Amino acid sequence: MTEDTGTNGGTGGTSADDEDDDGLPIFEPPFGLDDVPGFCERLVDHLISSETGEEFTFEGVEGEQAQGVWILPLGGYDPKEDRTLTEGAPADRELPPGGYAEVADTWAQGVRRVLRESWGTPLVRTPKLVGVSMEPEGILDYLMVAVRIEEAEMWDRGALCCVLLTSWDGEPMTSMLRQILVVMPREYAFGGMAVLADDEITVHDLLMHGEHLTELRRRAWLMSALAGQGEVRVRDTALEASRFSLRARNATTTVWTFTDDGRALVLMQDPQSDFVSSAAEQLIADQLAEAEHADEPSEEQLEEAQLILIARMLDGVPEDLRELIAARTENGRGEPAEHELEFRMLGDQPLPLISGAVWFDGEHWRVTRSLLEIGSLNDFGMDDFGFAEAVRKPYRLGGSFTLEDFSGRTSEDRRAQIEQVFAACPYPEQPRPSDAERLGYGLPRDTTHAEMVLEIERATEKWWDFDPEQVDVQDRTFRVGGRELRAMGGRVLRSVIALAEPWSVDVLQAWVTELSDAMENRWGPAFEMQAREPKTSMERKTPVARVMRAVGLMNAPMWWVNGHAVLLIAGAPDPSYAEEPQAIIVIGRADAVIDLMRGTRTWELRQRTRVIGALAAQVAGEAAPHEISWRGPSLAGSDLRPNAVRGRIRADDHYWVWHFAHDGRGLLMSYPVDDTAAAVARSSFEDQAELFRGVPVDLLSLVTDRDPAGLYPVVTRPGGADPDRPPIPGLLRTATSLPAVQAVFWRDESDWRASTGMLQQVRTGTGNPFATLYSDATGVPQLQWAVGAGESLTPDILADDRYSSVVFGNRVTLDEAEAAYAQLGDVHQVALTGTLNQFLDTVLGMPARRYVLDAALANPDPRNRRELAMLLLEDVDDIDASIQLSHLTPINVLFENPTLEADDLLLLIRLLEAGAQAGPGLGGPSVARHPLVQLADRDAEEAEFEPLVHTLLMRGELDLHAPALPDGRSVLDYVEAGVFPHRYSRAGLLDQLREAAAA
Repeated sequence: MTEDTGTNGGTGGTSADDEDDDGLPIFEPPFGLDDVPGFCERLVDHLISSETGEEFTFEGVEGEQAQGVWILPLGGYDPKEDRTLTEGAPADRELPPGGYAEVADTWAQGVRRVLRESWGTPLVRTPKLVGVSMEPEGILDYLMVAVRIEEAEMWDRGALCCVLLTSWDGEPMTSMLRQILVVMPREYAFGGMAVLADDEITVHDLLMHGEHLTELRRRAWLMSALAGQGEVRVRDTALEASRFSLRARNATTTVWTFTDDGRALVLMQDPQSDFVSSAAEQLIADQLAEAEHADEPSEEQLEEAQLILIARMLDGVPEDLRELIAARTENGRGEPAEHELEFRMLGDQPLPLISGAVWFDGEHWRVTRSLLEIGSLNDFGMDDFGFAEAVRKPYRLGGSFTLEDFSGRTSEDRRAQIEQVFAACPYPEQPRPSDAERLGYGLPRDTTHAEMVLEIERATEKWWDFDPEQVDVQDRTFRVGGRELRAMGGRVLRSVIALAEPWSVDVLQAWVTELSDAMENRWGPAFEMQAREPKTSMERKTPVARVMRAVGLMNAPMWWVNGHAVLLIAGAPDPSYAEEPQAIIVIGRADAVIDLMRGTRTWELRQRTRVIGALAAQVAGEAAPHEISWRGPSLAGSDLRPNAVRGRIRADDHYWVWHFAHDGRGLLMSYPVDDTAAAVARSSFEDQAELFRGVPVDLLSLVTDRDPAGLYPVVTRPGGADPDRPPIPGLLRTATSLPAVQAVFWRDESDWRASTGMLQQVRTGTGNPFATLYSDATGVPQLQWAVGAGESLTPDILADDRYSSVVFGNRVTLDEAEAAYAQLGDVHQVALTGTLNQFLDTVLGMPARRYVLDAALANPDPRNRRELAMLLLEDVDDIDASIQLSHLTPINVLFENPTLEADDLLLLIRLLEAGAQAGPGLGGPSVARHPLVQLADRDAEEAEFEPLVHTLLMRGELDLHAPALPDGRSVLDYVEAGVFPHRYSRAGLLDQLREAAAA
């Protein structure tokens, strides 16, 4: 046997500097295989009877201890230390054919064998990931994930369990072999992560918002007297106690039990809580994670899972308090009192149906470790267990609880009743908590306003270089006051940093004022940001404004910090928003604050630029708008990639080149009209590549290596023909030319965005980035004026000399302007005769898809037909093709088209997926022909439409024997008769029909 070499198979028990290092690439302990079980038994006894440090040695084997778990190496092999593998090394005749790797593997397998012979078959464990975040369920699962070992063998040795981890970290016999002995308490081995939590984690002193226990008892007494049974006494238990219950109309129930020795237990049941609605399902999903075909859980399974969770939740509540839960009670008259909670049996244990439980131990408010673990696995806070609806709101925690709070809008009789109850309350009102306590955990703790300002500033700087969604969970870069800044679409970071209730909003406002003062001290006076345009009152369509509208807070102070907008959105929203008073920190990209187009929709902008472009071509000789291919997405359900459309307009002293795609996205670029355009063209390719950084690659394909057709100057890459030139991140590898422009904006699914290269220009300082991004130098104000951003753009405006002289350089008559708009055409007519881009130029947003679908299906141009119809059918859930607008079904309309081709197959499939009828439709065969009859009668070889027939037979659910013609014949009868209005054979079609009919 060899001694410790220091490699340890990666277990970390020894080092390469050990005195007994014999230079070998394997580790085996200083005893033989037959001694392994005895060593393990003696180790278990030693660990039970003696304490160890973080590092220890037992019988010559060095180990480590952490979190109550002991780890020791039992075997290992490190190929990096294996000198016999080096080139030219002499063969070692004493080694087996597999070398040291085989020696180590033989030892490791021997350890497994002797432990099985001594202790029996082990429990085989694989890492179990649970909860919505798929986190390790217990410490053993965590350890296996951490060391990337997929299987563990575990033996229950009483108070402790022995776990053997054996694994190659790559290809067997060539990678590192690790064999690790893990010894842990039995409850660690079979329990969740909650067993590792210390007692301190259960303490939640601010849970009741600083309310004194006597004050809570007063409020519980008042609410129970006003709307329940009043105070009842618990009988037949070791503790003397009183119970107070409240059950709301929606079945939300709160049960307070106050013991005479100064403790309390609160049970809550909120039927609408996330715990009730989803925790049981998640538990079942975790248990069935390895099942390939798990059925939906039954009601019985869900109830059992919920009871298991409730039992876990109550595990940790002191036994004498738990005894009070189901104990019988009597009212003041000695009569039995009814329990407001329902109970179910889990085995022989009665359990209340609750969503949460907390208790007061005489000094601290606490929650159980298991409740915290359930919360962690399911991403629940206390309110997800029903605390807000069952406790904080009905008992107005943090607020006053006076007669006026209850009787403000009641009738005189009801007020008199309430007065009597308040007067009869035996528990005195207590002094109000401090302001910091009144908001409970709604405020950040252990931090100052000045520290939070610095944390915000740090996040604004780091966001340029780091993705908040990719940083380590322990990284605090994107945390403010301990709250995580969550990314929203890559353009906004958002964190709710403070919460209040309507009765404690005064405390929130005072705290927010102090934070705002600290921000001003650091960054200077704030700007005012509004969710609506001040002049028009139109809602701003930006990511920042959406955050404001979502919570009903429409104004906020804003600062510019490191090129990002920082907003403090705070206050009490309008009650119609159903949001509590809150304070939100929002950090936004500079282009996420203001809408480039001031609310003008993309489809409307597309139409305006098309009209302006057409007029410019007519009166000024400009290049007319035209289509261009690109690498954009295909239409859903097909391989069709529609062309984009591009053009140019003059906006005073700048040209703006526009591109629009079928998916609503677009690209805008500007450059000066005068001689400075030549200077732009002389800028380097690398500078322009940096300017275009951040634009999606498919949109970049609109302008990379493209013929500009006179629309814009270009800059070429030196050595562009060299295939070995290094790629530029974010660009197509083959890129050799780019537009030479000053400003680049692109449209995603929702907003106009500046390129990352443009945003980088405003990275530093607290100045207003709009002075750079949206300045006259970039031409943005000129563009907004030229396209009427946020306003109307009518033929009258186009014909106004003040407009036409700037944009067209020539006079435009009103007739010409009106004709330009008229040339767009009618939506239905364009769908019937035009192209996809002409259709998109005509509509202002997608019309009711079903009402133009038939026109598109009748379009005689095959490509136009397919592009138009597939666009309308992109979302089959948004269109019901089973609806008939005439005597013809959509399939009838398609099959009537004289240019129908086999390439219309995907369109047919899409129609069927959207619910189109494959038969003659609602009117029956006397009104419309059956689609198969339509195909049979086509003046064409049957091979041309065979795929269409096959699809109808496979997907159409057709009855080929049912009447399909006015004379009562079926499709099969008709084709068998062989009489068609053409000279082509239908033998193949007949074979298809007969085969389908016999199936």
